[in-house]
Amino acid sequence: MKHVYKCVVCGKYVESEYHCGYKAKLLMSGRDRLRLSKLISYILRHDPWCVGLSIDKEGWISISKLVRAIKERWMHKELYQWVTEEHIIALAELDPRGRFEVRNGMIRARYGHNKALDVSIKYIEDNEVRTLYHGTIKDNVRSILSNGIKPVKRRYVHLAVDVGIACEIGSRHGRNAVYIIVDAECLRREGHKVMMASKVIRLTDYVPPKCIREVEECTSYNVV
Repeated sequence: MKHVYKCVVCGKYVESEYHCGYKAKLLMSGRDRLRLSKLISYILRHDPWCVGLSIDKEGWISISKLVRAIKERWMHKELYQWVTEEHIIALAELDPRGRFEVRNGMIRARYGHNKALDVSIKYIEDNEVRTLYHGTIKDNVRSILSNGIKPVKRRYVHLAVDVGIACEIGSRHGRNAVYIIVDAECLRREGHKVMMASKVIRLTDYVPPKCIREVEECTSYNVV
């Protein structure tokens, strides 16, 4: 991931070394950003109890309590003693897939929650998008074409509005990433709502095989 900087003029968090005509202050290296992103995602989406916390019905948790819990209770806490509330806010604001939301000193994952978590988030329905993409690996294609795309352990199926994002997600599951082209109009006709999780991610409860148009290899889109 890219480094995170803070503009010395406007205070904005950016991925560019220069902003407002001046050299920005390095806030977080790409390596630390990736490591923190994975940890925050795991805690908010899967297991807040691993650091002695719980989230409310809408997925919110106090940022200050989260920082303190990571430093004191996480099994590898020695790797995160540098983390502050500002690092988490910057991480959320710059996340390329809009995975996090910050409000009034609280943070939550916008999507991706494990079914084991009792979380209910209200999403705006997207009635406009016509085509969506699902990233996976070639080994899963035969099963998907027969059984459709299911949420498995998560609450919803994740679909991207962009091929590149779908391939990035698919490549994280292994080699030979592919993207599945999904007919969003078909989903609606079959009674499956399409909901906006972020600017680039849509959610649905299930993608029937009949709503799958094509499967393509990621090739140049693939991100490892």
